[in-house]
Amino acid sequence: MHNPSLPDVKFVNVNHRGSWQEALKQHFQKSFKSHSLKNSIVSILTLGVYPYKKYKKAKRAIAQALAARKLFFFRALQEHIEAARTDHVHSDPRQSLNAIFMKVQSEKVDTTEDALEFKAIFYPSELLLFITNPVRDRKSIRLHRIKSRRSLDYLKMWHELKKKARINQYRQIQTINFCNKTLKEEHCLTSQGIHDRLTRTSVCRKNLSQITRFQELGKAFQEIVLAYQDFEEMSNTNPQLFHLIETLSKTSRKDIEILQTYLTSRHLSKDLPLENRRQFIQLANQQEVLYHMSEDEQFNLCALILNKYQWDFLLSIQEVSNVTLGLLDWAFEECSSEIRKERSFIEKISDGADRKAKGDLNNFPAINEKIEEANDYSYMTVDFAMELNREWPSFQLYENDKQVYRAEKTDGLTLEKLLEVYKEIEKLCPAHDTLFCLLQQAFSQVGKQAFQSAIEEGVRKLLGTKSEYFLPILSNSTITTVKKDENQFEIHYSFEQLIMRKGEVQHPFEREKYMVVTQPLHKIDGQWVSPEAKIRIATKKRAA
Repeated sequence: MHNPSLPDVKFVNVNHRGSWQEALKQHFQKSFKSHSLKNSIVSILTLGVYPYKKYKKAKRAIAQALAARKLFFFRALQEHIEAARTDHVHSDPRQSLNAIFMKVQSEKVDTTEDALEFKAIFYPSELLLFITNPVRDRKSIRLHRIKSRRSLDYLKMWHELKKKARINQYRQIQTINFCNKTLKEEHCLTSQGIHDRLTRTSVCRKNLSQITRFQELGKAFQEIVLAYQDFEEMSNTNPQLFHLIETLSKTSRKDIEILQTYLTSRHLSKDLPLENRRQFIQLANQQEVLYHMSEDEQFNLCALILNKYQWDFLLSIQEVSNVTLGLLDWAFEECSSEIRKERSFIEKISDGADRKAKGDLNNFPAINEKIEEANDYSYMTVDFAMELNREWPSFQLYENDKQVYRAEKTDGLTLEKLLEVYKEIEKLCPAHDTLFCLLQQAFSQVGKQAFQSAIEEGVRKLLGTKSEYFLPILSNSTITTVKKDENQFEIHYSFEQLIMRKGEVQHPFEREKYMVVTQPLHKIDGQWVSPEAKIRIATKKRAA
């Protein structure tokens, strides 16, 4: 798959602007300096137009290289998705999709120590696309070639692969097929409900007086019956619209009035009931279908299936996604009280504490070379060694109030930095101590995900389902460890909520609030234990 003419983007993180811009800068400078004298003369003669074209060409080359890398790791992505799919079983398939998304994006593409995470190679929208719509027939993707030369056009191949995923719709969320009797019961077709629908049939809209004629009344009833049959068939032909109408048809008049009030004011009051908050999220997840609805084909059907209040609300929910931003903030702030109490923190991180990287030459060759040079690294756990090349948060170590070490946030943890952190941890406790391995586990993906999954579960418990229109992603931004004495430690994790609009490639923006989880570790009777963690919500300080 790799073309020697393409620039090296092996460690470029596509979701970090600085990462791929640095690769673009290096490639442009390299191509320009290859014939620097000629390029400088032409640049002067063309008044800067020539270097601009060279820059655009370099940008295209970077895009080609990134697309080639995505194609190379696509099979691994599919395998990880299918493996994650078998591990997650939920009563609501939307919960399963969310669990798969959170699991896959933080996994590495393979077991080598310099491997990147999938979230560094693919955009979140791309991961979500292939989770919900797997490509069934990848062999039919043609090998496109660039016209100007014989090399392959990887960018076009990647776009065709994504297009095929959208065309080969693989429905994860199965809708319920109502029979006529069930429809009448679920949609409350009482005498009042039937009259409400009769008043909006095509016969009634043409001539109000015709509704009193028996023949026309019979036609109106027939139109309603046909509409419900079309509604059943829509579960196969247009599942998204079917799900939207189904959700609205089960929303009561009282709820409609409450939602309409908050939608109009765009203010999410603290007294808004939890059930209404969940309704907002459900409608936001389905609202994208509104932008693709044909009035002739769809709106008339909606008018017959929905009652007057539901129909009016359908026409006004184009802005409901803006309300979901406030809901995500609210759930993130409130989920600390909803986090389930499961196994203790020590139990979660100690499962892999006895597995060491020493001797695993296939997965950690570079680390084992360092161990041969200095046996000091022989106590490094496998989970901590796997942090190599991962995105790493800001990291600080304290002895009481004195800061003894600090490392800035990085897009990819280098081997030198990994070993440096290892040595700094060793200064706080002896390498042969059980605590040394537990701290390594706490600073690895195992420790971070122990709380990240709990936060995700708390948000889901509050909202029922998270917004799909805005993709919320939790980011661990800071880890701080405080050694109070030989028998007492505290680990502080901070989590920020990043929100990205579905279907748009853009840099996610951070909310002002963030969560701080304080996990104490105590040594009692020679054993390390972890009391219940404390959670608080903090607000970022604005620059003066």
